[in-house]
Amino acid sequence: MHGKTGMFKLAACAVAGAAVLAAVPAQAAVAHGGSTQTASVHVGKARTPAVGSGDPVVQRACTTGDIGASGGAEIHNWHGPSATLSVKLDLADGRADGRYAAIRILIVDMNGKSVQGRWNKVSGYGKRKEGWTSVKYKGGINNIGVQVATFKGSRMMSYCVDLGGAD
Repeated sequence: MHGKTGMFKLAACAVAGAAVLAAVPAQAAVAHGGSTQTASVHVGKARTPAVGSGDPVVQRACTTGDIGASGGAEIHNWHGPSATLSVKLDLADGRADGRYAAIRILIVDMNGKSVQGRWNKVSGYGKRKEGWTSVKYKGGINNIGVQVATFKGSRMMSYCVDLGGAD
Protein backbone atom coordinates (compact mmCIF):
# COMPACT_ATOMS: atom_id res chain seq x y z
CA MET A 1 0.00 0.00 0.00
CA HIS A 2 2.90 2.32 -0.62
CA GLY A 3 1.76 5.85 -1.29
CA LYS A 4 -1.78 5.28 -0.09
CA THR A 5 -3.09 6.44 3.23
CA GLY A 6 -5.21 4.21 5.42
CA MET A 7 -6.64 5.05 8.81
CA PHE A 8 -5.28 3.38 11.90
CA LYS A 9 -7.96 3.42 14.57
CA LEU A 10 -6.62 3.46 18.04
CA ALA A 11 -7.44 4.78 21.40
CA ALA A 12 -6.06 3.90 24.74
CA CYS A 13 -6.53 4.51 28.40
CA ALA A 14 -4.27 3.59 31.25
CA VAL A 15 -5.26 2.38 34.66
CA ALA A 16 -2.41 1.65 37.08
CA GLY A 17 -0.03 1.01 34.18
CA ALA A 18 -2.39 -1.32 32.30
CA ALA A 19 -3.82 -0.42 28.92
CA VAL A 20 -7.22 -0.87 27.31
CA LEU A 21 -8.19 -0.02 23.76
CA ALA A 22 -11.44 1.49 22.60
CA ALA A 23 -12.97 3.15 19.54
CA VAL A 24 -12.88 6.84 18.64
CA PRO A 25 -13.56 9.12 20.57
CA ALA A 26 -12.83 6.83 23.43
CA GLN A 27 -13.98 6.21 26.90
CA ALA A 28 -12.97 2.84 28.25
CA ALA A 29 -13.43 1.08 31.54
CA VAL A 30 -11.00 -1.42 33.02
CA ALA A 31 -11.61 -3.92 35.78
CA HIS A 32 -8.64 -3.55 38.11
CA GLY A 33 -8.36 -5.08 41.55
CA GLY A 34 -12.09 -5.75 41.82
CA SER A 35 -13.15 -2.22 40.89
CA THR A 36 -13.84 -0.53 37.59
CA GLN A 37 -11.96 2.64 36.74
CA THR A 38 -12.57 4.86 33.72
CA ALA A 39 -10.22 7.05 31.72
CA SER A 40 -10.74 9.04 28.54
CA VAL A 41 -8.59 9.70 25.52
CA HIS A 42 -9.47 11.26 22.19
CA VAL A 43 -8.09 9.70 19.04
CA GLY A 44 -9.54 10.59 15.68
CA LYS A 45 -8.83 11.34 12.06
CA ALA A 46 -5.92 13.61 11.35
CA ARG A 47 -5.25 15.64 8.28
CA THR A 48 -1.89 15.36 6.61
CA PRO A 49 0.15 18.34 7.86
CA ALA A 50 1.09 20.91 5.24
CA VAL A 51 4.67 20.58 4.03
CA GLY A 52 6.77 23.53 5.15
CA SER A 53 4.20 24.56 7.76
CA GLY A 54 6.86 25.01 10.47
CA ASP A 55 5.20 22.18 12.38
CA PRO A 56 7.65 20.43 14.75
CA VAL A 57 8.19 16.81 13.64
CA VAL A 58 9.50 13.97 15.83
CA GLN A 59 10.57 10.65 14.27
CA ARG A 60 10.38 7.24 15.94
CA ALA A 61 11.37 3.99 14.18
CA CYS A 62 12.82 0.53 14.75
CA THR A 63 13.17 -2.91 13.19
CA THR A 64 13.08 -6.46 14.49
CA GLY A 65 16.15 -7.20 12.36
CA ASP A 66 16.34 -10.56 10.60
CA ILE A 67 12.82 -11.44 11.78
CA GLY A 68 11.46 -8.97 9.22
CA ALA A 69 9.25 -6.25 10.75
CA SER A 70 10.07 -2.56 10.48
CA GLY A 71 8.03 0.48 11.26
CA GLY A 72 7.94 3.99 12.54
CA ALA A 73 5.98 7.10 13.34
CA GLU A 74 6.19 10.67 12.14
CA ILE A 75 4.75 12.79 14.98
CA HIS A 76 3.56 16.32 14.18
CA ASN A 77 2.33 19.21 16.36
CA TRP A 78 4.00 18.20 19.65
CA HIS A 79 3.93 21.64 21.28
CA GLY A 80 3.37 20.35 24.82
CA PRO A 81 1.79 17.58 26.90
CA SER A 82 -1.79 18.58 26.07
CA ALA A 83 -1.29 19.02 22.30
CA THR A 84 -3.32 17.02 19.80
CA LEU A 85 -0.70 15.14 17.81
CA SER A 86 -0.97 14.16 14.15
CA VAL A 87 0.81 10.82 13.76
CA LYS A 88 1.71 8.95 10.59
CA LEU A 89 2.41 5.25 11.18
CA ASP A 90 4.33 3.18 8.64
CA LEU A 91 4.75 -0.61 8.84
CA ALA A 92 6.44 -3.16 6.56
CA ASP A 93 6.80 -6.95 6.54
CA GLY A 94 10.18 -7.86 5.06
CA ARG A 95 9.92 -11.67 5.15
CA ALA A 96 7.80 -14.35 3.48
CA ASP A 97 7.76 -16.58 6.55
CA GLY A 98 4.13 -17.02 7.65
CA ARG A 99 4.56 -14.39 10.36
CA TYR A 100 3.04 -10.92 10.41
CA ALA A 101 4.42 -7.51 11.31
CA ALA A 102 2.60 -5.23 13.76
CA ILE A 103 2.98 -1.70 15.10
CA ARG A 104 1.33 0.27 17.90
CA ILE A 105 1.71 3.67 19.51
CA LEU A 106 3.12 3.83 23.04
CA ILE A 107 2.58 6.80 25.37
CA VAL A 108 3.94 7.60 28.82
CA ASP A 109 1.76 10.24 30.49
CA MET A 110 2.88 13.04 32.79
CA ASN A 111 2.52 10.75 35.84
CA GLY A 112 4.60 7.92 34.35
CA LYS A 113 1.66 5.70 33.38
CA SER A 114 2.11 3.65 30.21
CA VAL A 115 -0.54 3.69 27.49
CA GLN A 116 -0.52 1.28 24.54
CA GLY A 117 -2.47 1.56 21.30
CA ARG A 118 -4.05 -1.33 19.44
CA TRP A 119 -1.81 -3.44 17.20
CA ASN A 120 -2.03 -2.63 13.47
CA LYS A 121 -0.89 -5.55 11.30
CA VAL A 122 0.43 -6.39 7.84
CA SER A 123 1.49 -9.78 6.46
CA GLY A 124 3.43 -10.91 3.40
CA TYR A 125 6.84 -10.20 1.96
CA GLY A 126 7.08 -6.60 0.82
CA LYS A 127 3.62 -5.66 2.15
CA ARG A 128 3.35 -2.22 3.66
CA LYS A 129 0.70 -0.26 5.55
CA GLU A 130 0.65 3.41 6.45
CA GLY A 131 -1.92 5.79 7.82
CA TRP A 132 -2.57 9.01 9.72
CA THR A 133 -4.29 9.36 13.07
CA SER A 134 -4.55 11.99 15.78
CA VAL A 135 -3.66 11.37 19.41
CA LYS A 136 -4.57 13.40 22.50
CA TYR A 137 -4.35 11.97 26.00
CA LYS A 138 -6.13 13.48 29.02
CA GLY A 139 -3.15 12.64 31.29
CA GLY A 140 -0.78 14.59 29.01
CA ILE A 141 1.90 13.11 26.77
CA ASN A 142 5.39 13.07 28.27
CA ASN A 143 6.87 10.43 25.93
CA ILE A 144 5.56 8.87 22.72
CA GLY A 145 6.88 6.23 20.40
CA VAL A 146 6.25 2.95 18.66
CA GLN A 147 6.54 -0.73 19.37
CA VAL A 148 7.13 -2.89 16.29
CA ALA A 149 6.78 -6.66 16.57
CA THR A 150 6.69 -9.91 14.62
CA PHE A 151 3.97 -12.42 15.50
CA LYS A 152 3.28 -16.03 14.57
CA GLY A 153 -0.40 -16.47 15.39
CA SER A 154 -0.92 -14.76 18.74
CA ARG A 155 2.67 -15.38 19.89
CA MET A 156 5.06 -12.43 19.77
CA MET A 157 8.35 -13.66 18.29
CA SER A 158 10.36 -10.44 18.63
CA TYR A 159 9.89 -6.72 19.13
CA CYS A 160 11.65 -3.38 19.28
CA VAL A 161 10.70 -0.03 20.86
CA ASP A 162 11.60 3.57 20.09
CA LEU A 163 10.15 5.84 22.78
CA GLY A 164 11.15 9.30 23.92
CA GLY A 165 10.27 12.89 24.65
CA ALA A 166 9.92 15.84 22.30
CA ASP A 167 13.24 16.25 20.49
